[in-house]
Amino acid sequence: MIRSMLLLAAAAVAFATLASPGRAIASASPNAIAVLDREAQFLAADSRGDARALGTMLAENFVHTTFQGTIEYREGFLKNVAVRAAFKQKTSEQTVDFAGEAAVVHGVDTVSQGAKVVIRLRYTDVYVKQGGAWKVLSAQETRIG
Repeated sequence: MIRSMLLLAAAAVAFATLASPGRAIASASPNAIAVLDREAQFLAADSRGDARALGTMLAENFVHTTFQGTIEYREGFLKNVAVRAAFKQKTSEQTVDFAGEAAVVHGVDTVSQGAKVVIRLRYTDVYVKQGGAWKVLSAQETRIG
């Protein structure tokens, strides 16, 4: 397994501002930059409840395991995203690992509404390269703290 690990301990603060697509860390590999850019796009669309944008990013067989342990398949996830309140996400401790045409992003996500932190999650998002684009295959969160 080729391991491209981006431990961002020293750069965590810089990476936390990477929530906008198109910005990436210069020392990362081109594949890692592409995956992290897609991750930023995925989280931004998720935060604003943009089911249309998410629909273009999710693999057809997308599965989401929530921090409560429930499973949402692609259509259910898109339906639920469209009706919930918007929130903000601040990521940290992100790493990217590659195995062939798959990429795994691990990180911590601090979710807030307004100035109030609602939950902190450790997460894993799995991407697969399909048709030349990175698609989200799976997402899973675990509550921390």
